[in-house]
Amino acid sequence: MVNQSDKELLQDIALGNEQAFQMLFNRHWKSLFSFVYRLTRDEDHTKDVLQDVFLHLWKNRENLYVGDSFLPYLNTVARSNVMSAFRKDKVRLQGVEVLSEAVKLSDASDEQLLLKEVTQTVDVELSKMPFNMRQCFRLSRYEDKSIREIAAELKLSEQTVKNNISEALRRLRISVEQGSLIYLTVLVVNAVL
Repeated sequence: MVNQSDKELLQDIALGNEQAFQMLFNRHWKSLFSFVYRLTRDEDHTKDVLQDVFLHLWKNRENLYVGDSFLPYLNTVARSNVMSAFRKDKVRLQGVEVLSEAVKLSDASDEQLLLKEVTQTVDVELSKMPFNMRQCFRLSRYEDKSIREIAAELKLSEQTVKNNISEALRRLRISVEQGSLIYLTVLVVNAVL
């Protein structure tokens, strides 16, 4: 079983072979851990995402198909889980640069083009915002400052900072939902947020 390809292991896994599943896990968990950790920058969240990825794999074992290598599929599922976890406030990404780097590492050049387009859309929308709103958003999301720190730096009340960030998020969501690439756009905006 050690010399089996990913494809052969998946065929065994589809039949419920737990030993094949363990073999596939042992083969790919380190690479997947590194990939997810670059996105989350948090070991505990990375472990949670890996657990979800392999749970997804087991639950969907009868419907999986893979070519020569299974790792690109695992990376795609992991990236999706990171974004889902982020939307649920479980994970804090380190900005769009991290996601851009992850996309560059993947073989999907279409994703790179879409990411660039979406990032430009977000940048344009941010540039339309009033100065204080834009600053509150950037300090919160790009510099990871707390509401209190932002309020002190900009000499605003904490409630004003919260309101500005909420309004910036609302505007970004509306802007990106109007594009034709809704799924990817929401994914990237949530990564930025």
